[in-house]
Amino acid sequence: MADDPEPKPWRLAITGASGIGKTTLAKSLADQLQLEFIKEDIGLLLDAQEATNRLAQEGKLKRSHINSYALTCGEQIERQNRAFCERGASGFICDRFAIDVIARLLRHPFDRVDDARFSDLLEAALTQIAGIDLIIIPPLSAWAFQPSLNDMGRTRNVAVLPKTRIHSLYTGLSLHLAPERTLLLPAQDTRHEHWIPLVRQALAGQLLRTSAGCS
Repeated sequence: MADDPEPKPWRLAITGASGIGKTTLAKSLADQLQLEFIKEDIGLLLDAQEATNRLAQEGKLKRSHINSYALTCGEQIERQNRAFCERGASGFICDRFAIDVIARLLRHPFDRVDDARFSDLLEAALTQIAGIDLIIIPPLSAWAFQPSLNDMGRTRNVAVLPKTRIHSLYTGLSLHLAPERTLLLPAQDTRHEHWIPLVRQALAGQLLRTSAGCS
């Protein structure tokens, strides 16, 4: 097709609320663009999040617990960075990345983390984001609110307000930190036959930016 991007070891990331089809789309793109698929791996982060939430609900949450959670977030970003560095110059598409970690620290009660700790985490996230060619965000459609399990066998949160809020956080952070490399997929047609050409067009545009000397 005319707008098909030249072969390149693209580094792509998919983000957004759970249940919106990130993994299915990532696998389709990995197959069509011949990229390695890096599966979502945030089990340790979710465990720490659940433990911190329980303390908050019991009225036992302390600043030390928040800082401990922030440390876990930092370790998560470090694991992601190592995984990406291990690929060298090879391309990949990852299901969740640093944006997902930072977004969790902007939600109550985790937003009480020390400014210095958050700044360090944001700097690590920005370093990772700089190595991503395109951030892809599928829309939050009605079927995202159907009860189901994620890839780790955990029950997804299907409450409308929390899911809408977190999806907005992922979207807002991506647009703020990497506006020229964020692709919001339309909700009018959620078929992959419609979405994948849009991703290819965006990648072709990134090639033009690179050849023109844009960063």
